[in-house]
Amino acid sequence: MTVTSFLGEQGYPLHVPRPIPGRAIGGYNVKTQSLLASIATVIALAATPATAADMRMPVKAPPAPPLVAAYNWTGFYIGGHAGGGFGEKCFTFEGDDRGCHDTDGFVGGGQIGFNVQSNQFVFGVEFSGSWADLSGSHTAPVFSIFGTHSLHSDVSTILLLTGRVGLAFDRALLYVSGGGAWVRDKFEVVTVPFGSTASTKQNRTGWTVGAGLEYGLAPNWSIALQYNYIDLGDKGVTFDLGAGPFTYQADQHIHLATARLNYRFGGFGGGPVAARY
Repeated sequence: MTVTSFLGEQGYPLHVPRPIPGRAIGGYNVKTQSLLASIATVIALAATPATAADMRMPVKAPPAPPLVAAYNWTGFYIGGHAGGGFGEKCFTFEGDDRGCHDTDGFVGGGQIGFNVQSNQFVFGVEFSGSWADLSGSHTAPVFSIFGTHSLHSDVSTILLLTGRVGLAFDRALLYVSGGGAWVRDKFEVVTVPFGSTASTKQNRTGWTVGAGLEYGLAPNWSIALQYNYIDLGDKGVTFDLGAGPFTYQADQHIHLATARLNYRFGGFGGGPVAARY
């Protein structure tokens, strides 16, 4: 048997039916078969694994911002201060004006206190003691036929016990204060021109108000500038020149300005406050 006789003239086996154009083969026509083949090709390509070039490396999330320790003003502190003061003493005798004199000089000493911080507010109490040399003098108007008086005064000690309330801006603290004041005074009178002298020492009490700005240099160290007004009121001062005692009334007030350095002994009730910025 020849090949032609087996395949036939058109190249198809004699035992297989020839496809007729437009006629369905296996239930599908040629166009339908082509469409199905195209769909299968697309699906196969879509299912093909991606190459290494097409794969992206995982991106690591940025690190969380670090915790910043906010400055904490809570705790006991101790420190020192130095500065200056000035004021005025005005005298009267039996209701008559006997003039005034200014006082000024140096102050220096120490302070101890305690603060507690609640959110942005700081509450505290402080005791301070200052050695002082605030002195002044003047000659009173004509006193009597026995001459006039030269009046001299000197403040040697100033003690303050105050409460304070402040507003903290991290390391900066603005505050106001108020409380009681105690002063050690020395008064002296000299008769002019005779030179008779009498002196007396006196403790005077009054009140004070003030304000300040403190800044934290380190977790435990801070510096501050503080102002205080001290009012000691009007009080009698008695002298005796030998002919019998007599009393002047002295009205006194003082202004203080000091620079301060404090050391704080850690926090109270836990470590420093943690805050995110």
